[in-house]
Amino acid sequence: MSLIDDLLRKTSRTFALSIPLLPDSLQHSVSVAYLLFRIADTIEDELPCSIEDRRRALQTISNRFEEDPRIMREVLGRLEFDPQAIQNDGYSELLDCTSILIEAYEMLDTRERSPIELHLVRTCRGMAHYLGRDLSDGSVEDLKEYCYIVAGIVGEMLTDLFVAHNEHLAPMLDALRTDSTAFGEGLQLINIIRDSADDVHAGRCYLPRTLDRASLIGIARVNLSGAESYILNLQNGESDIGIVRFNALNLALAQATIDAVEAGGPGAKLTRSQVEDIFTIISKSSAPLKTA
Repeated sequence: MSLIDDLLRKTSRTFALSIPLLPDSLQHSVSVAYLLFRIADTIEDELPCSIEDRRRALQTISNRFEEDPRIMREVLGRLEFDPQAIQNDGYSELLDCTSILIEAYEMLDTRERSPIELHLVRTCRGMAHYLGRDLSDGSVEDLKEYCYIVAGIVGEMLTDLFVAHNEHLAPMLDALRTDSTAFGEGLQLINIIRDSADDVHAGRCYLPRTLDRASLIGIARVNLSGAESYILNLQNGESDIGIVRFNALNLALAQATIDAVEAGGPGAKLTRSQVEDIFTIISKSSAPLKTA
């Protein structure tokens, strides 16, 4: 197992399962991209230092990453925090390996680096804008904008990588990007609803008081309908089956998670057996979603 694979396994239960379904030519670049975005997320949510220091770090990355990706390592080196205070050991190890990850990123082909760079800069800039804001008094539009910044953009980045590797999908790019935004936002909203109790305990709140849980779940389900459209377009456009399975697995896990949260409330999670059953079905299917 490579270091990249090991870091992926330690920092993401879902993507550690879905990325190996991708074609070999995409697995490494998507893994590197995910881990770079995971570092940005860790700066935003996990670092035990001031909000202003974290905001400044994200702003510096967004301003200078295009010029020199090593700025990510430099920024982390200037921040003063106790790595042992980071609750997730995988995130702490990932930060220690930032230099190695940047080297892996710099070795990617230009067609892979370009979308990763573009969208990482955008998400870091957006995170800096929202960092420290209490969205409990905000609107549903504030929530949607936040979900777009931290996850909708990721969907757009992945779409650009998929099209770069399946050039015959280029005529569908605009439609795929639109649905990928809903896909990413839906996944993020489900995570926020599921983790809402833990977020409040950690001093964060993303959910507007004006919306009850049923309304939030309804919004998430609408977004997931966009995810279904996204996957059907990939499937009908004769995308590589590995790309279809990657997305179908992420969708199936999200749908099962929102069902669990609707039934059991925040904190409800899928069992290992449930995840294994979903993985087995998706990984063996030649057409994970039925066409109309």
